Amino acid sequence: MTAVIGIELTWGLGGVAAYGDICPSSLNSAKYLNTSEQGKVIILGQLSGRHYVVVVPGDRERDLQSIQQCVPDAFISVNRFGKYIHVGSFLDYMMAKRWEKFLRSRKLDARVVFLREGQI
Repeated sequence: MTAVIGIELTWGLGGVAAYGDICPSSLNSAKYLNTSEQGKVIILGQLSGRHYVVVVPGDRERDLQSIQQCVPDAFISVNRFGKYIHVGSFLDYMMAKRWEKFLRSRKLDARVVFLREGQI
């Protein structure tokens, strides 16, 4: 998935990956929570059918960089309620809650929200 590395460089991570010591192994199985490939196209954002989304309100660059240590494809987005960091979208509510709990343990105001397709 070479193109995803290109996305990381665009975000200024410089290819640095520090997952092992920071992210719990129970959450570390899927480092790319917002990226999928459909043929030669890479889709970034809420993945189809994954309605449980973990968000952190606001757009603080430091918070985004901290989250990207575990989820390199996390990104800042905006909707009618304001700016937020889109950590990941999940099929399963309990997995989303695990990410929320982990991020809260790192003093981030993470929340699980339910979003329908196209609601972002």
